[in-house]
Amino acid sequence: MDKVLILTEDVGGTGHYGAARSLKKGLEKIAPNLHVEIAFGLSFVSKQLELLTRTSYLSVLKYAPSLWEKAYAREESISQLFQTPLGKMLAIKLKHLIEQIQPRVVVCTHVLCISALAHLKEKTHLDFRLGVSITDFDVNGFWIHPKVDFYLVAHPALKDKIRKRHIIPEEKIFCTGIPIDPAFSVAGSSKYKLREDLGFDPSRFTALVMGGGMGLGPVEECISMFRQHMPEVQLIVITGKNQRLYDRLRLGYQQDRHVRLFGFIDGMVNMMRAADIVVSKAGGLTSSEALASGLPMLICRPIPGQEERNSRFLLEQQVAIRQDQPESIPRDLTPFIEDQAYLQKWSRHALSIGKPFSALHGAEVIVNHL
Repeated sequence: MDKVLILTEDVGGTGHYGAARSLKKGLEKIAPNLHVEIAFGLSFVSKQLELLTRTSYLSVLKYAPSLWEKAYAREESISQLFQTPLGKMLAIKLKHLIEQIQPRVVVCTHVLCISALAHLKEKTHLDFRLGVSITDFDVNGFWIHPKVDFYLVAHPALKDKIRKRHIIPEEKIFCTGIPIDPAFSVAGSSKYKLREDLGFDPSRFTALVMGGGMGLGPVEECISMFRQHMPEVQLIVITGKNQRLYDRLRLGYQQDRHVRLFGFIDGMVNMMRAADIVVSKAGGLTSSEALASGLPMLICRPIPGQEERNSRFLLEQQVAIRQDQPESIPRDLTPFIEDQAYLQKWSRHALSIGKPFSALHGAEVIVNHL
């Protein structure tokens, strides 16, 4: 039986793992006899190293975001400096994982293990195809390696950038979209039915407020603004794995009939479809789910680096607006609430670049490389 290994991480949010799970679901749909396994690369190498990486990353974002922003601005030179030694270090342990599973194809949805796998392809007897699924609308140098056999990317603009900037052959780059749950490609209940199921007025404007799987960003500030200045807006609030945020919001809004509060949700399709707009930072997976659902985005304080670049792309594509001051959101949101035609125009534009079949199309590329 042919095997596919999807290597991912959860050190920098849940989007990378979400993309891996979506690819696995896509593969199970189009190739049910294929054995597909997901593994956390850094955890396999060293659980202590994984914990250190996660805590360091989150601490930098919390206490020194400008430091991360400056480092990300120099990602090309940093990747050239660290890619080879990082690959050699991680390859020692990852070799055992590849020998144990013996996959025909390995796909990475996170940058950390790409150089290690490329090193194994180049320096050992191990024989496998190496694929990369880039989980943002932009690319940094750690995603790119000459030993990668194929790339799954979000948009034709990113394909062109990789081809020109990194001199990657066009035939290696597939514009499948960032992998999202195949459920987004299947018709479901209507927006009005989903709102009724939530106990909402089905005709009232509804915003989905979230901070990604980690519950980061000014979620609390945004909710406070809505309840004080736009009390007519119904709010679906997702706090992800941020239990402290969930507990604080539960104390303040549990009895509020215009607020529905959720922690981490396994499957966002119905939450997206119940909403008119997403208020969030600009994570690659969240943004892709919003586009596939025809939802414009109001981006508020994206994470420096990758999400800043995602934000720039979404603004250029005219599927998002940005407002980093929650108190100013009413001014930007009012046209969407008061003018249905305006909202529908933005929704159609989002749908035009959304890729609800991304996981299935990505799976097809993987199967073709077996």
